Amino acid sequence: MRYGSTPALAAGALVMALTTGCSLIPVIGEGVTEQFGGALELERFRGQQVNWQACYAQSEVDEIVEYWEVDADWLQGLECGAMVVPLDYDDPGRERVQIALFRRPATGPAEQRRGSLVFSPSGPGAGGMEMLSQEILSPEVRAAHDLVSFDPRGVGGRDSASCRGAERENWAQVWGSDRWEDLLSWDLEPDDLTDTDLRDLDEAAREYAQACAEEAGADLLAHMGSVDVARDMDLLRQVLGDDELTYVGYSHGTHLGSVYAELYPDRVGAMVLDGGVDLDIAPEDALVDRAGSVQTAWELFVENCAANRNNCAFSGPDRATGEMSRILGDLDEEPLVLYDPEGDQEEVVIDGDVMLEVTARTLRHEHLWPDLSDALADLAASDHSRATYFLSYLYTFAYGHPDEFEEEYANADTARTAIECADNPVDAGAVDTADHRDLMVRAHDASPLFGGPAVWPLMVCAHWVEAEASPDGFTAPDAPPIVVVGTVGDPATPYSWSQGLAERLESATLVTYEGSGHGAYGFGYNDCVDDVVDTYLLEGVVPGSGHFCAPEEY
Repeated sequence: MRYGSTPALAAGALVMALTTGCSLIPVIGEGVTEQFGGALELERFRGQQVNWQACYAQSEVDEIVEYWEVDADWLQGLECGAMVVPLDYDDPGRERVQIALFRRPATGPAEQRRGSLVFSPSGPGAGGMEMLSQEILSPEVRAAHDLVSFDPRGVGGRDSASCRGAERENWAQVWGSDRWEDLLSWDLEPDDLTDTDLRDLDEAAREYAQACAEEAGADLLAHMGSVDVARDMDLLRQVLGDDELTYVGYSHGTHLGSVYAELYPDRVGAMVLDGGVDLDIAPEDALVDRAGSVQTAWELFVENCAANRNNCAFSGPDRATGEMSRILGDLDEEPLVLYDPEGDQEEVVIDGDVMLEVTARTLRHEHLWPDLSDALADLAASDHSRATYFLSYLYTFAYGHPDEFEEEYANADTARTAIECADNPVDAGAVDTADHRDLMVRAHDASPLFGGPAVWPLMVCAHWVEAEASPDGFTAPDAPPIVVVGTVGDPATPYSWSQGLAERLESATLVTYEGSGHGAYGFGYNDCVDDVVDTYLLEGVVPGSGHFCAPEEY
């Protein structure tokens, strides 16, 4: 049983993507804000109506399906709209923010329908269309629920936060691109950085945070945290006409769901939290945990490759770091270039840093491991021609859009930073060069390949604009039963975080997927996970404590 992946892009690859101007993100109209004028009160926000319209014209659908593995009927059924929320819920009469909405209406008869099922994109920083770009969930769930997703405030659409100018100008002025690449290169060892290097990095982080606040707006950045988004989710529930919120959140969306359950326990219907985020962990410890989770997934991938692929580039986990380092070093010496076959006007250069990032992102999708294995085997054999076939697809899958859509990348990067810094505030006066070096050593020990740049997010958050932090130590004691799904080999959110989240939320139960990947429910990857969660959503049957699901073969 396969429902497709999100975003499930075909082996049409990057070279195909570059030949079309189509984006899977539609443009939202501007008329929604005209519903409001003068002093804005919360009641008027609650009473707004969403003007749902088809996301794509038929000509756009035809162009998309020509190059992407997307079902035309699915795209034709997608509806887009928007709602307006107050920037600051404590002062709703001040500024307002437009949020893009996406819906796939329920397919079942009226008597079978149960209202909306709201998805939160993962990210943080991802847009809502990511969740609905392909078929998701079982036909039974789709028959019963309108599937609804949204762009979190500051993400996508008209009122997005972007610091592309700060990235380009500030960093180049500080030390130039060569030194930047050296200080955060994939092969960086903690001892390679002097105290002066660390102080320069920290100063660059301070100047970037300041320039970003000026470019994107400090008020917007200060109101992009999970508390404000959880309030938006409750407003969305009311605008959709639902008495309770039925919700599926992935990755960072698990934290949004947890905050919502703490703030509005009597408004929770069914809630599924897949790939748990536990923000009771200190920011520096979270960065080390993340490096360790990528390392765990990497070792599972290498074991799978060595056992199942005749041409595997790796002899086993013990030697894989050195073998991968040689592949990455060779790419630094002779990068692989992906071209637009129509005009050679666009290109993507795959060096060691890019290849390592593509690898880390591909580890989140277990069904892509055979393609990654083949690509790395071809690179190890210096067969760039054959490797291009796999890497053009994997690069597109990993990044979602080619370089010509770099403004959308800039928004996603800015949004991710703003959300993470709001939810994980760092006291600039409490960290110094010694703390930065200690973090680098710990992250490198957790993963010699993937732990290198862990110090940079901590530095940026230490200088970010102050935002309303998420509540600490919440347990949502009055919420109805919540299902947490954790994946043992999750490279983005460690399994221990899902365990901790399930333990902390008093009404939660944990379903464990014993495979790998980031996000186990609803994509058709594992029948066991899909069946147990479907039964919970459709019949209200809560799985027993300690429910385990074995992986399927790929």
